[in-house]
Amino acid sequence: MDNFRKVLQTMVMPAWWHRKLRFAHRWAALLFTPLLAMIMITGLILAFEGVVERHHSGSPAAQPVAVEQLEGFLQQVDRRQRARELALESGDVGVLTFSAAGQRYVEAYDLASAELIEERPSATGFFRTVRHLHKDLGLGLDWVVELATYALLVVLVIGPLLAWPYLQHTLVGWHNLLGWLTLPLVLLVSATAVLMIHEIGTPHLPPIDRDAQRPSLSEAVARAADEGGLTHVWHVERFEQVAYAVEGRSDAGPRTLIVTPDQVAEVGSYPGWIANLHQGTWAGIWSALLNAFIALILLALTVTGLLSWGLRRFRRQSGGVDIGAQVLIAHASQTGTAAKLAHESAASMRKAGIKVAESSLASLRPEQLNDFHRVLLIVSTAGDGEMPDAGQAFLNALASADLRGCKFHLLALGDRRYRRFCAAGDMLHEALVKAGAEPLTTLTRVDGKPGREWQDWLGNAAEDLGVSLGGVPEIVVDKQISLSLNRRERLDDPEDAELQEVWSLEFGAAEPLDYRPGDLLLVEPCAGEPARPYSIGSSPLEDPRLIRLTVAVTSRLDSSGQAVPGKCSGLLGRELRVGESLQAALRSHLSFRPPDDQRRPLVLIAAGCGIAPFVGFLAERARQSQAGPVWLIFGNRKRCGDALYSQWLEQWQRDGVLRRLDQAFSRDSEDGSYATDRIRENAAELLRWIRDDGALIYVCGRRATLGEGVMAAFIALLVEQAGFTQQQAEAELEQWRADGRLRMDLIG
Repeated sequence: MDNFRKVLQTMVMPAWWHRKLRFAHRWAALLFTPLLAMIMITGLILAFEGVVERHHSGSPAAQPVAVEQLEGFLQQVDRRQRARELALESGDVGVLTFSAAGQRYVEAYDLASAELIEERPSATGFFRTVRHLHKDLGLGLDWVVELATYALLVVLVIGPLLAWPYLQHTLVGWHNLLGWLTLPLVLLVSATAVLMIHEIGTPHLPPIDRDAQRPSLSEAVARAADEGGLTHVWHVERFEQVAYAVEGRSDAGPRTLIVTPDQVAEVGSYPGWIANLHQGTWAGIWSALLNAFIALILLALTVTGLLSWGLRRFRRQSGGVDIGAQVLIAHASQTGTAAKLAHESAASMRKAGIKVAESSLASLRPEQLNDFHRVLLIVSTAGDGEMPDAGQAFLNALASADLRGCKFHLLALGDRRYRRFCAAGDMLHEALVKAGAEPLTTLTRVDGKPGREWQDWLGNAAEDLGVSLGGVPEIVVDKQISLSLNRRERLDDPEDAELQEVWSLEFGAAEPLDYRPGDLLLVEPCAGEPARPYSIGSSPLEDPRLIRLTVAVTSRLDSSGQAVPGKCSGLLGRELRVGESLQAALRSHLSFRPPDDQRRPLVLIAAGCGIAPFVGFLAERARQSQAGPVWLIFGNRKRCGDALYSQWLEQWQRDGVLRRLDQAFSRDSEDGSYATDRIRENAAELLRWIRDDGALIYVCGRRATLGEGVMAAFIALLVEQAGFTQQQAEAELEQWRADGRLRMDLIG
């Protein structure tokens, strides 16, 4: 179904048209939202006007009244000429609506004796005010309302072309589904309004001079008889201040006349069948209820559309910033440690009364550092002396930055067991100084777990700011746990030598564990070796004592040049036996967890063992009652050899947990494609998920292959589908990463 929708959408509408229509739809709605909301609310109220008036009225008269009798009747009951409307009821009753001092009131009379029967309750004045607001804002600005009517029609026509009608547990998903299901009804009201503007399906009225002297109702009846040949009258109603619609009968049959100060003209009917459709007066209370329902739908579409746009804007702009912040605490984190330290640092500063802006380096431009009195930076080192992904663009931009107004403290995290200890911190410090920034302390390097070094560094920064933190709290980055191996299953085909050896391992703990999918399990292969992080692909919602890993057994050359398994992957994939214990550590990976809002759509992109955390994402969503849609794009070598977790994925797709599953197998002769090819093939739909539905993108795999390929594919997507230049597309991707809409966990 998704492939059919994609092909059909491409055939019906080229991408550049889709972009233009999306722009028109969004801004036509946003610009006219307040006006459209008032039109819809007043329309909702007016839907019940006829119902309310009929509630106080008797049954209509079976026969009209002769003009001569009516003229005599009006001379007696309307001596001050304040009557604005006449209706006949059975029992020889004439009902007049009067206007005096801007107020409306209704009285019923005996037609024969002209005696007052009763004064009736009426909401005529109220509905008249609402009608003026609905038609011209009560200010005679009917052209503004007409413009808003055109905008509404544009929005309603374009909307269905942009989004297909399938249920999605998001605000924009309900917006799209509601719009499709009610399209004929909402078009009925908006299209009839446009037809009324152009007098199509409505009586062609003669020119009306609103500044002319107002004739009385009795004068209108007299002229309808003298100039229009009317002999009997059913109903008389004033409109446009100076004109009357007189419905009656002549010797030739039923007639409806429009009486203006200048002429008497015959029309087929008044107000016409288009107006009856628009006003909901064609079927009594049932059409009134239908119109009220349509007004509510239009109002709901307006509100949900505005809220979905606002939520997208909020997600882009929200962050941990105190108003008037003078201190910036920024981080570049790979596995979450630097991010956690930055967050705890900001919390300590706030307790001391300091206003703080908290951010990832991915969301900053170097020149922004000049806006703060002090800058505190915490950066970890990734791989073998590399800057974390979140800080790479910032580091590159420092080469052309002028930071002569910036004063900073820098904390570098690392591990001396690696050859290039704290290399990322060294690179950042050097680049900042070259850009003109002033270091207030020497670079502080942390070996292994941050503790006293971080506390001292933060305390010194606080002293520089003239405050005391009153003691910096201890921070636990990694939690030591004991696990036992419960199950190990090989995921690839062991008979195919071209494939990498991959295992799924399930561990059990004695006590419930506090973690989320995407967090890390740190495993030390032996004493003195740095711990290796593995993405956790399970969820406590499955079993709070369960941890699932996906491990590819790597190889290395020993001293004799022979290929041997990697120390940690060999331990987990081959050496550790079922039932044996493993000492490890849990580390929160806050930037790569599923969102707290389970309704948020997700686009998951993985290659090879990059699928490891996403198995946990899907397992968690499978156990959430209001989970949003998930789209998985997965690439590996061979469908019949290493389509990892294929049975699980197919079951999740049948259960509706996976909305879409697109796979690519590079070494299959009938395929030969990569995960990035699936991004390019589904560019328009992906962009809709991201920009309209607010989907978060998660990417997990190797930096040099999947990471760079995904960035290139999304740049091409923005250029081709959104009309960006190459430079604009690159900047947009950086903004996605800064906002947390694009989250990448890459290795090697």
